[in-house]
Amino acid sequence: MAPMNIAVIGAGMAGLRAAATLHAVGFCVTVFEKSRGAGGRLATRRTELGNFNHGAQYVTALHPEFQSFLQQAEHQKSVRKWQPHLLRGENATAGAPASALKRTNTAADIWYQGSPQMNKLITPLLDPFEIRKEHRITCIETAGPRSFILHDDLDGEFGPFDGVIVTAPAPQTAELLQPLAPRFDPIADVEMAPCWAAMIAFAKPLPTAFDAMIHPDPAISWAARNGDHRDLIHRPSPDLWVLHASPEWSRDHLEEDKERIAFLLLEKLHKASGAKLPDVVSVNTHRWRYARTIKSLGKSHLSGMNGRVIAAGDWCLGARVEAAWRSGKCAAHAMIETLIG
Repeated sequence: MAPMNIAVIGAGMAGLRAAATLHAVGFCVTVFEKSRGAGGRLATRRTELGNFNHGAQYVTALHPEFQSFLQQAEHQKSVRKWQPHLLRGENATAGAPASALKRTNTAADIWYQGSPQMNKLITPLLDPFEIRKEHRITCIETAGPRSFILHDDLDGEFGPFDGVIVTAPAPQTAELLQPLAPRFDPIADVEMAPCWAAMIAFAKPLPTAFDAMIHPDPAISWAARNGDHRDLIHRPSPDLWVLHASPEWSRDHLEEDKERIAFLLLEKLHKASGAKLPDVVSVNTHRWRYARTIKSLGKSHLSGMNGRVIAAGDWCLGARVEAAWRSGKCAAHAMIETLIG
């Protein structure tokens, strides 16, 4: 019997978890990714000054299976534990001693980062299946009751496939799947929020006793120094920071130009840190139009077309990398059950 051909749309955590699971049982898997790299929002921007983790900043694990995955990644040196000097709320004070900072990382709340950069977290999932990068899938066409053809934005045509798993953000997944069947209409009820990210390189270390801030200002949900630099005296230069604007602020400024966003977020960081900002070597911004799940689907995946088309992603279960991992795995198992029982 010829192997089943499965298309997975999206090379983020959910898509790669699904692809790896299917490949492990002998399916022929092709992953389609619209961008130039894999990892989705486990993203790293490489520059001459260093690397910026401008997407997800860290992951935690609640489910034992995801804990095992992170242990595997740690063994492969593609992830490390991370405990930054952390400050919560609006209490940022320049020069505050580390002992005065409110820490949240405990034995029950271990943070992990990809190593040496965030997008390396996907390393344990990269089996020898094909990943076609820079292919934005725009249409899924039925080619009979059990076969599907994919079309991309460059007039490419791919297939036929016996099954399709779509792991794009909810609005993009809805655009692809709602024309196929009313079964996918609930995806429209999922709510995702945007996020403006700023990547800032300072000529000298920002003079704070902390390396990360959570919600220090209504406009900022997160700001952190890239890397694990616990030595508060001997910090590297240039000093690299990533700042995430809050969902509300990002919505209000969603269509503003990047230069304006950079200027405004530097002002917000100055206010939130309580420190004089060193000279800025460079600043870049990235708009995540669909960054965080606000209202989830409430189930691990959604199946249609006799179980041969499945929607999955972190938006199914909530705003966590672990949710994407679990959703991708559940979607793959549902596809296996449909095709081989």
